[in-house]
Amino acid sequence: MSLEEQVKDLVEEWDEEGLKNLCRLVLDNREASAEELLEIIGNLMKYIGSQFENEDIFLPDLIGAAGVVKIAIDEVLDPAIRASGSEKKTLGKIVIGTVESDVHSIGKDLVSSFLFSNGFDVYNLGVEVTANEFINKAEEVGAKVIGLSSLLTMSMDFQRQVIEELKKRGLRAKYKVIVGGAPTTEEWSEQIGADGWADDAIESVNLVSRLIE
Repeated sequence: MSLEEQVKDLVEEWDEEGLKNLCRLVLDNREASAEELLEIIGNLMKYIGSQFENEDIFLPDLIGAAGVVKIAIDEVLDPAIRASGSEKKTLGKIVIGTVESDVHSIGKDLVSSFLFSNGFDVYNLGVEVTANEFINKAEEVGAKVIGLSSLLTMSMDFQRQVIEELKKRGLRAKYKVIVGGAPTTEEWSEQIGADGWADDAIESVNLVSRLIE
């Protein structure tokens, strides 16, 4: 069985310990570098994303796979890259969070995991994030994209407030702002002056890739 097939089986089985152990074994035996393992995982997550879009798998499968991959990257591959003295290649830095007055996190966390496993640096700020917190973090880390999640209709206007605060600070042109969440729509995105809207984790990856390019 190839390395790609082993990784695929463990991710699809949601075998967190199995994937971490495989990555450690591969690194110890110098069968592949951490960067090569990241590429294998990234390609696998694109495949899993296409399966979800084709309705061959369902949301729990998507969440489970993303969670297993994120843990393996956080606990094994990222430390291995840092220890080697090299830097992980990144497609861009993204600050993401659920806006003020909203505590829902599952959708936002899934988007974060998919962006992360597809090669982006993701700074997940959690829930009830204020406009100032979004902007200050983006400034601190040099992000290119700010992602605003809202799962409650009553919290949607806080997405607008982040964009208005960027304008007040003279920073609007510096960042691509994307929005998402159950009550949001493409029309809402256009109404508040965002740069894009996505209705699921897969489309979020595609959207961010297009905006950064």
